[in-house]
Amino acid sequence: MKIVTLTLSLIIFAFTLQAQPKKIYLANDDHTDFMWTGDEETYKKAFSEMLDYYIKLNDSTAHLPYNLQSKWNCDGSYWVYNYRETRSAAQFDKLIKQIKAGKITVPLNSMIVLLGAAPAEATLRDMYYAGSLKRKYSLDLSLVLNMEDQVLPLGLSSLWAGSGAHYSWKGVCACATKVTGLDRHKHQMYWYKGLDDQQVLMKWYSVNPSMITNRKEYRYNLGTYLEASHQANAVIDCKALMNDPGYPYAIAGAFGKGGDDLKTLTSNFPKIAREKSDSAYQVIVSNEIDFFKDFEKQYGTSLPTETISYGSTEWGNSFASLAEVSASVKRAVEKLRTAEALYTMIALKDKTFATDLVAQKEKAWLACGMYFEHDWTADGPHITRKQRADWQKKTAATFISYVDTLYNRSLKRLGQLITKPRSATETFYVFNPLNWTRTDYSDYPYSGSAAIRVIDKAERKEVPFQLITKKGEPYLRILATNIPSLGYKVFDIQKTTKPTVFPTNLVVTDSTIENKFYKLKFTAQGVITSLIDKSTNRECIKAIDKLYANDLGSGTGNAGEKIKLENKGSVSATLVASSYKPIKHTTKLTLFNNSERIEIENYITQNLDAKPITYSFSLNLDKPDTWHEEAGAILHVKSITKGGHYADTASRFDWLAMNHFADMSDEGNGMILSNRDAYFMKVGKSTNTKLDDHTPQLNVLAAGQIDNALGMVNQDGDSYFEHYFALKPHTGRFKSNEAMRFSLEHQNPLIAHAVQGGPGYDGKQFSLISFSEPNTVIWALKPAEEGIEKGVVLRVWNVADENKPVTISAASPIEKGFSTTHIETDDQTLPLEKGKLKTVLGHNRLHTFRLFF
Repeated sequence: MKIVTLTLSLIIFAFTLQAQPKKIYLANDDHTDFMWTGDEETYKKAFSEMLDYYIKLNDSTAHLPYNLQSKWNCDGSYWVYNYRETRSAAQFDKLIKQIKAGKITVPLNSMIVLLGAAPAEATLRDMYYAGSLKRKYSLDLSLVLNMEDQVLPLGLSSLWAGSGAHYSWKGVCACATKVTGLDRHKHQMYWYKGLDDQQVLMKWYSVNPSMITNRKEYRYNLGTYLEASHQANAVIDCKALMNDPGYPYAIAGAFGKGGDDLKTLTSNFPKIAREKSDSAYQVIVSNEIDFFKDFEKQYGTSLPTETISYGSTEWGNSFASLAEVSASVKRAVEKLRTAEALYTMIALKDKTFATDLVAQKEKAWLACGMYFEHDWTADGPHITRKQRADWQKKTAATFISYVDTLYNRSLKRLGQLITKPRSATETFYVFNPLNWTRTDYSDYPYSGSAAIRVIDKAERKEVPFQLITKKGEPYLRILATNIPSLGYKVFDIQKTTKPTVFPTNLVVTDSTIENKFYKLKFTAQGVITSLIDKSTNRECIKAIDKLYANDLGSGTGNAGEKIKLENKGSVSATLVASSYKPIKHTTKLTLFNNSERIEIENYITQNLDAKPITYSFSLNLDKPDTWHEEAGAILHVKSITKGGHYADTASRFDWLAMNHFADMSDEGNGMILSNRDAYFMKVGKSTNTKLDDHTPQLNVLAAGQIDNALGMVNQDGDSYFEHYFALKPHTGRFKSNEAMRFSLEHQNPLIAHAVQGGPGYDGKQFSLISFSEPNTVIWALKPAEEGIEKGVVLRVWNVADENKPVTISAASPIEKGFSTTHIETDDQTLPLEKGKLKTVLGHNRLHTFRLFF
């Protein structure tokens, strides 16, 4: 009897599934092409007017069945910010109520931004305003978007999921592109999973070939960013999709109405849903979230996963068309690490510090993301390239101004909180913003006598020093040893008639510079033609196409130009080469007495035309294997079929993201290349459709217009560009923790500032937080967004391929600990053991914690 009953139940269940109508979700939006169809003020006005219209329309249809109720989808949190600034408190409250009720959807991203090649922390700060909305109004914001650009980075999946996102959809333009294969995605619905196994549900439909070849058609828009531009045709497209054997699902969605329009005002979606619904198909006016929840419920456990990079960005290549401005944003993101670490130490003693910067901070986080707004092609119909460049510079300045203000204030204020005896001479502290003990050089602004001794107060010993000049300003450079994790040491400057002469192994001749680690040959054009690693007696550089290392194109150069010795002392030596070939530039090469880092400073000092300018680094490797940091992931530069992380098709291979570093090695040796300023690199002779994984050369994109002269023209007149690199040869294969720690040390130098003296911190040394696991690197340390009373936020990245147990200790016992999203929401309590946080960090995973001391 039980068997008969079970069989009958299965038959009824199967019949019910067959009898249920298939579902088509149509989502209305106005795709934001900011600074494309109108200027900034025009767009702000349009955003608020559209929200006014849809708040009213949504209310007017609230009595209808769910599928016929009007709904609206913003494509960025900036819409909400702008509405708050332009409407009354009552109107804003009404907007929040509609978001909470599911009538209006707001994604976590500020706008449609190109964040694959941008720093990981920029991706997170872009979502901070949405995070504040989630906390303040208890909103469920679970959607995030990366639209129109034809490629999709891998690391975004981890950053998104770690920030609380569950769903994403991608629609491309299929225009201004060199990407092929957009019409044949292997999976159109899948779990977009990162290297850390975090994932979001992704909708990315293939583009119909006719859409690519005939863009005037109103049919076949699925896969684009305006799938529902013609709602009746979108229903036909979805029906065809669900009858395709390659799409075995009874749920489909067509999202996106506005296209490139400035403003979208339509009440047609409920009308089409009523007209096109029947016994076989139910058409639903969608807030996009409803589609994903329905789809996940029906198919979530059986969907395929993809852990693949389709390229960092395509239109983002144009960051290099405004290269120095883009570099300044990248530098500011990195500088934020030090500024906020200092800020944390101060806020623990002075809760009122920087509270006047709250509004400026909110604007800075929005600007940090919006700088990478996707219309970098700058070829809009009503906005000139000059207007676009001016907006980019204004947006960059908003972010950089906040970082600089916080940084400068914090440097000074910490100096006021460190104890200093009244009888002390000139005293300064050296701060380490990273989470391991460091020995490195530090530069303190100083214009006094050279007849001095510099004393490490904690170890009561004299340290090596020399006087140098940087960008026209005098500094005291010291060798600072054993600077504590996320902490400082204090040094005294004492006058003496007999300064100590410290031994040095630095040797400089006309064209060579060496220390106990390396010997380099350096040309008057700033090119390194030879780099001998003394530990193995190995030549690390080998010319490819007559290009060596740090080579702008001059190769071995020409006679007539000379190299100068800028300084040489007990800490470091610096050579300077200035040349007009192939462009006007100056290069500084520095070796250190006690460091394995080779530092390179490049300054291009002329305006540049559209032609791409690259620094080539040609390496003496037999079978090169390349790894690099994409946003939120460390990737292997090979195709999936060869064991790497890159897709075989529908990708862009010529310019890959180059965040903190790239590493190229073979079975026995390799080279880490730390990159402070640039965004992109080309591996070997890669093309847009093919990865070159056998030529041992890295070409770093300094500046230029890449695709069909898209982007800003002639760098918008800029004639000054900085590109700092650092090199470190290594033995053996690539090690992610070594490469990351090396590049972070290069790009986050030890910072020195005067001690004024005051109650607060120890007058010799102090460490705020320390970690037990060397594969863990600190990504951010900051007061919580709502203030230090809400705890200290700590973000760490386990860059290892395996889970790692870690103990996090603090100067004072940790009273409470929470796991939180990267945008500081959804806290979960963590167990503590004797005032320490002991937890397991997931492999390849970025974690964020909230701690109370």
